[in-house]
Amino acid sequence: MPKDKPKKLEELIIENRLLHEIIDSVSEGVYAAHKDGTILIYNRAFERLEATNRQNMLGKKDTDVYSLPLENLQRMAVLQSKKPLLEQYMTYHLHTGRKVDIGYNCYPFFVNGELTAVYSINRDIPSINDLLTKVVNCFDQNKSKNRPNGTIFSLHDIVGVSPLIKQAIKQARKIAPTASTVMIYGETGTGKELFAQGIHNASSYSSHPFIAVNCAAIPETLMESLLMGTVKGAFSGAIDTPGLFEQAENGTLFLDEVNSLSVPLQAKLLRLLQDKSVRRLGAKTERKVNCRIISATNQSLYEMASKSLFREDLLYRLTPVILHIAPLRERPEDIPVLAKEFISRFNEQLNLNITKISSDLLELLSLYEWPGNVRELEHVIESAMSIVENTATEVILEDLPSFLAKRMLSNLSSTKSNNTSAAEIPPGKMLAEYLRQCETDLLQNMLKLTNGNVSDSAKQLGISRQDLHYRLRKLGIKSTTYKIECTK
Repeated sequence: MPKDKPKKLEELIIENRLLHEIIDSVSEGVYAAHKDGTILIYNRAFERLEATNRQNMLGKKDTDVYSLPLENLQRMAVLQSKKPLLEQYMTYHLHTGRKVDIGYNCYPFFVNGELTAVYSINRDIPSINDLLTKVVNCFDQNKSKNRPNGTIFSLHDIVGVSPLIKQAIKQARKIAPTASTVMIYGETGTGKELFAQGIHNASSYSSHPFIAVNCAAIPETLMESLLMGTVKGAFSGAIDTPGLFEQAENGTLFLDEVNSLSVPLQAKLLRLLQDKSVRRLGAKTERKVNCRIISATNQSLYEMASKSLFREDLLYRLTPVILHIAPLRERPEDIPVLAKEFISRFNEQLNLNITKISSDLLELLSLYEWPGNVRELEHVIESAMSIVENTATEVILEDLPSFLAKRMLSNLSSTKSNNTSAAEIPPGKMLAEYLRQCETDLLQNMLKLTNGNVSDSAKQLGISRQDLHYRLRKLGIKSTTYKIECTK
């Protein structure tokens, strides 16, 4: 076979430029030195990490720029062992006096079987440790002052009159006394953590901690340390810190948005659940843990598993019991009750005395699809009450911020359009007559929601004021009728 054609000098120069640009783009510090200690590669991330300039480093000997005994240099350890050094931690000083704490992997580089250079991938340990400390402190600060176990809600606090929500509460009460692992499935904003806290407080674990972690909010590089904990000396600045599993001892650990965990983290979580023991980062021994696991997801884990996005073995570990929370659009009976509850809450917070909600606003709330569910409803009520007059006793449609009203009315119009199908046309009804009725219903609803304001209705419908007047005359609709109805 013919040998590969040697690359031209120009090709080698371009390839070398490309590799250096790639090295300069990565977030970890990349460093390489010849076996004699001459520094060959020093990327931008390492400049930031060591707070120096590569021009002061490249071409220099490592013994001249690092205040370290020769035997403590990464290079010497790899030259002697001829093997990689993995997951190492080191504190050192530059010749400038700057102290640096890093975690690193260091590798030998061979040419024709001879070790000619050493290179390392480095990360800043203080920034990682500081972030981990902040996250742990955040959990401590967020613990409820109302209950010593870290919760705010019980199952009695769940508001709703619909059969769906009543059934969910009934199931939660049956689940609570058991020790079973529970998976709560529901769309974003349906109140999954509220149910998790309620189950904890109705169980035998209630006198012990409830620890919640949002798996989507924690960087992947920190999740394992956060779950397992650390021991003093594991890396520079590390202290004895119990992980979340230990903090939840004899209580409940709530893993929210567990569907966001990467597959490697899923494997580690599976092992932990199987062994029921943790090994803190840097520790040599394992600790047994005993806590109940409640997890939550806003996606179907079965569907994710079918696409290899979620491990099946972990899926079965987390789903011996499944509790489904229906979205708000499937239980419109709960909207007035929830709205009243939120009004009462914000009355106290905003020092108001709102006693009712207008019929047109309540109708809009009842017809809206609520993609953000209960959380979105709470946001809408708070937004409206934040701008009402201090003397007001009723919250009305005009109190909604314009962008919210426009969004909700647009959703209402598109929903009606999407729900109209040929199958719904009554037998024997002519198409023209059916379309006329649809247009009449849409215009009447819009006028009702805008208190008979033709300009606002035209804007929400995406047509001119003149066009709307023409359509109203053609259909025999009087906008003043809706002004009169809403002011009675």
